[in-house]
Amino acid sequence: MASVAAEPAIALSSAPTTRRRRPRSPEVRALTALLCGAAACLLSAVAFPMSAQAPVRLGVVMLVLAIALAAGTYAAGDRLPRRALLAEVSAITLLNSFLVTRAATTGGAVVDAFAYVWLTVYVAAFFPAAWAPFVVLVSAGFGVGLVIADLPAMFTAWLLLTISVSTAGSVVSQVSRMMQGRVTTDVLTGALNRSGLQEAARRLHLRRRRDAGTVTVAALDLDGFKAVNDQGGHATGDRLLAEATAAWRGVLRHDDVLARTGGDEFIVLMPDTEPPEATAVLDRLRDAHPVAWSAGVADWRADETLAECLERADRELYAAKHAR
Repeated sequence: MASVAAEPAIALSSAPTTRRRRPRSPEVRALTALLCGAAACLLSAVAFPMSAQAPVRLGVVMLVLAIALAAGTYAAGDRLPRRALLAEVSAITLLNSFLVTRAATTGGAVVDAFAYVWLTVYVAAFFPAAWAPFVVLVSAGFGVGLVIADLPAMFTAWLLLTISVSTAGSVVSQVSRMMQGRVTTDVLTGALNRSGLQEAARRLHLRRRRDAGTVTVAALDLDGFKAVNDQGGHATGDRLLAEATAAWRGVLRHDDVLARTGGDEFIVLMPDTEPPEATAVLDRLRDAHPVAWSAGVADWRADETLAECLERADRELYAAKHAR
């Protein structure tokens, strides 16, 4: 079986012997950039207020808060779980709604409304399943803010913002799902590909660091697959791979990760599972489809990379194939 040890993005290590830069996911980097942009806008509003009644002092407070949030988010990196990032964006939305309540002019309220659009785009891009509830939060927050501010003739502004964020959220979330599927999913089988395995391993590694859980890794390789291709053609082999993968996905647990890393080579990540317990999972895979395969199992230790764990699983796999 070809090893994925050459994939640097899978080499997730928590070993204390080498000091590495704290990883930062695209979600963290994008939110940091969003907060820096908000800080720049607030700085402009404080330096050049739109009217004599503009809440400059409140703007200064929000500016300091935006800088602090940007610095804290970037410093925490991937130690922040995804739900914390979504909660942070929701809190920022509520703070922006508070700014709307203090708007002295219709122009100031409209300027504050631009932040809602960028926040919605962020949520739709990185949390596509949450875009609709977030749009409700945005619409309600802006509406309540306008009512409290008691500014004249702002219903049209509220309606336009609601339509804009709804449209942007719908379009961006669909594009995000489509792109994520193309990048991380194996077209033939529907299992994760190497890129998808890297991302799943990264998130699982971070979750394990927080929860101190165990992870067992299994390397699977079909037996006699070359003969299937030689006798029935590649179309027959492709159909066998697709059918077997569909059957396996149907019996794996919700948290288990299945990836196709080569022609007939698969990796299964089993969180919160000890090697003896993994045997029951593999037995379900054997019962789900009659295709023959060999497997090597190894526990993913906290002081090693996934690539190192896969090397040990590969050795077990080679031994199992030799025994068969």
